[in-house]
Amino acid sequence: MSELRIRCRNNGKRISVPFGSNLYDVFAKAGFQMEYGPVAARVNNKVQGMNYRFYNNKDVEFLSLTSDSGMRTYTRTLFFILAKAVEDTYPDAQLLIGGSVCRGYYCELRIGRPVEDDDVRRIKHRMQEIIDADMPIHRMQCPIEEAIEMFEKRGMKSKVQLLESQDELYTYYYRLGDTIDYFYSCLLTRTSQVHLFDLVKFYDGMLLRTPSRKDPSQLEEIMEQNKKMFDVMIEHHRWQEILGVRTAGELNRAIKAGYATDLINVSEALQSKKLSNIADEIAQKGARIVLLAGPSSSGKTTTAKRLAVLVMACGLRPHTISTDDYFVNRVDTPRDANGEYDFECIEAVDTAFFNKQMSALLRGEEIELPRYDFPSGERVFEGRKLRIGPEDVIILEGNHAL
Repeated sequence: MSELRIRCRNNGKRISVPFGSNLYDVFAKAGFQMEYGPVAARVNNKVQGMNYRFYNNKDVEFLSLTSDSGMRTYTRTLFFILAKAVEDTYPDAQLLIGGSVCRGYYCELRIGRPVEDDDVRRIKHRMQEIIDADMPIHRMQCPIEEAIEMFEKRGMKSKVQLLESQDELYTYYYRLGDTIDYFYSCLLTRTSQVHLFDLVKFYDGMLLRTPSRKDPSQLEEIMEQNKKMFDVMIEHHRWQEILGVRTAGELNRAIKAGYATDLINVSEALQSKKLSNIADEIAQKGARIVLLAGPSSSGKTTTAKRLAVLVMACGLRPHTISTDDYFVNRVDTPRDANGEYDFECIEAVDTAFFNKQMSALLRGEEIELPRYDFPSGERVFEGRKLRIGPEDVIILEGNHAL
């Protein structure tokens, strides 16, 4: 087959390209412009880098930085450039890239002493040099045993453990100059495609800042984060190290060795201990309302019930209330850009009615609790009355609790 038929889902155009053409070739024939892109593409609904080559007819959707997958591709590339910059400037250092913090990524740099502003400036300068050099980022394929040997020689233990837990015969890794690394998904093809970033000193480490997905010409605005929340993240990472499961490779190895039950039991014990301490603090401070927030399906309701039992063990009377019961009626619920109901925005909650009821409770007045009926999309009252006294505690859980 000398010619392949590619359907571009961005504009519905069907394109003929030679056998072995890559995504850049297809985009050049697609006949449309894409601001901040393309950085990757969905090929038959699987995200691929722009160096992906075609050997069969496919459907393609090109992605820009305004898409989730496009921004993740950009961010992974930044991680790789940061890793190379650290390797070039501090060859004996250990770089640990953590989770999202303040709309950036917290990076721990272990160099045998506290990280200083000059260290961060030096690494940032090297990152910019790498970007300005327009270096190619090569996607390499080899037998998985060879990849393990390469990473082992470089002392990259976490990559070795991750690859050892795979059952594939071959794997892919990325090369940037003399630096190699393994990533689960695709990267950009050249360093010059990174047009915007920042690296700043942040607590004991660094904060890697990325462009905003809404406006990629601007950096994501730093969101002020409570120091307590940051400390919780650091503590979480510390416990991961203590348990020996800081990375996915270490976790896979522990599970294969039969330690899954132990890890679950220790995690449960740690959470129970934390909740018990929180219950004690609630009793000591005489808190009247406790807020429990988190994203959907994060375990808020289950945690609220567990906390209620522990609060009761402190001699108090807990009452669990969900912020979902204070949703506005469906007809008044805001919609998102796609026309879907947006239950996560604060406007989806009747804050005036909520504040009125909470204030009444704190004044010792009796209220009738609402229940939001999701099938009908309306608030209903079923005669559930509540009045709180000195020994009562309201545990308020929901997406909007903060």
